[in-house]
Amino acid sequence: MSANELSAGLTEKVNEYRMMSAPLEQAMRELEYAQSLLKARAEDDIAKTVPALGALADILGISALDLLTSPDRMAFLQEAMTRQEISAEEVGHLMRAQVESAQSRDELKALGLGEQISQ
Repeated sequence: MSANELSAGLTEKVNEYRMMSAPLEQAMRELEYAQSLLKARAEDDIAKTVPALGALADILGISALDLLTSPDRMAFLQEAMTRQEISAEEVGHLMRAQVESAQSRDELKALGLGEQISQ
């Protein structure tokens, strides 16, 4: 087999791969887009259902959905507070300023998010 034949054979295989993978790549892009829409809708629904959780997510710059699906919610919150360089007391103060519901503290405690943040 000559170098030209080898090169042509490899080029053919690469082109075949590209042709066959193009629909898969398009499907993956469409799925990623659909997933982002679903996540945005879920985030909006969560914020409407539990406004305190939406406020907490906004204050810490996190996804409420990611928080709720985290295996260790408190560690997730601690990491977010560290990234934002904010204390639990400051978060509590900001939450009270944003959410004036008496039940917000109980809602956060029911979600296992710790009393120190919801005070």
